[in-house]
Amino acid sequence: MKKFFLVGLVVFVCVFAVSFADAAKKAEPVPENPYDWEISMQPKPTAEEQEAARWSLILENDLGIYAYDMSTLKYFADKKGQVDENRIDVTVKTLFQNKELLKNLQRKYMEQLKGKEKVQYCLLDMEYNMAEKTYTVKEMRVFTDKNRIIEKKANKTGFVPVPEKTFAEAMYEICLQQSEQQKANEATANGTDGTKPDTKEQKPILSK
Repeated sequence: MKKFFLVGLVVFVCVFAVSFADAAKKAEPVPENPYDWEISMQPKPTAEEQEAARWSLILENDLGIYAYDMSTLKYFADKKGQVDENRIDVTVKTLFQNKELLKNLQRKYMEQLKGKEKVQYCLLDMEYNMAEKTYTVKEMRVFTDKNRIIEKKANKTGFVPVPEKTFAEAMYEICLQQSEQQKANEATANGTDGTKPDTKEQKPILSK
């Protein structure tokens, strides 16, 4: 009798284990894409890595490193939402590298700095008039190495010619290239370039 009881107990345990394993398999989501498993196993980017991924290099010179925020590159829209494809907005970051310039900035903002803070970079909200090859800096913000803003200044001088051999000209060329590429993509999608219309949805280069 005892022997039959032990055999029955073993069978019960085995059946329970198999049933539990089957339930666990059914509960696990099966990725539709075979590459999803590889992606999920990769470490998630840090906040610093995500921040760095926003920026694309424009150029470097003796004053600093210039990059633009790719998410801000877009056609200008007025308060009513009317889009002007001749005008392009973008935010540019200047990371100061010149030692003499940094010393001067440190002295200029001495009263705004806290503890061992140092002036590190500024953000420029820029707008380009593509047809006239002019630009304006709508607002400038200066930050410390702690990402704390210590000055904000609005520009009321309006548009000025894009100076040659500067980061402003390099950024203008990027805007021009992106705009022309988007118009070419739209022409291909609509079939107005002489080819068959592309029915695939294309992600705009410049947001509207």
